[in-house]
Amino acid sequence: MSGLGENFPRVDGPAKLRGWAQFTADVEMPGMVYAKVLRSSYPHARLTRVDGSRAKKLPGVVAVLTRDDLKGMNAYFGPVVKDQAVVAVDRVRYVGDIIAAVAAEEKDIAEEALESITVEYEPLAAVFDPAEAMKPVAPILHT
Repeated sequence: MSGLGENFPRVDGPAKLRGWAQFTADVEMPGMVYAKVLRSSYPHARLTRVDGSRAKKLPGVVAVLTRDDLKGMNAYFGPVVKDQAVVAVDRVRYVGDIIAAVAAEEKDIAEEALESITVEYEPLAAVFDPAEAMKPVAPILHT
């Protein structure tokens, strides 16, 4: 028996179409915390300073994670090669690279905590074309 080329109705289809489906982001439970991440707006930059001390002092903030919290431990993960940092350690390598994470009792507090994190960058050359990235003069992203 083959299902190739046949249409099968999705079990969750009607609920999604009608707006009844509940997604993970819709779940709220007593005592839960809200996590938010601070992302880079630079495509490639050295992190000269990441300071989450003000965020840690805000009432309602449960945790703040920056590169400083990873000192002395292996900060990398990956499905095959452990080459992805939990948060950026030395530099950011793409727009959206995660620099810090916060957990707070309320969404607004988590957002305020992110805004209070100080990040200083030293912009580095970036390459946006695969052929240019393969040239010997292209910036090295991973050492």
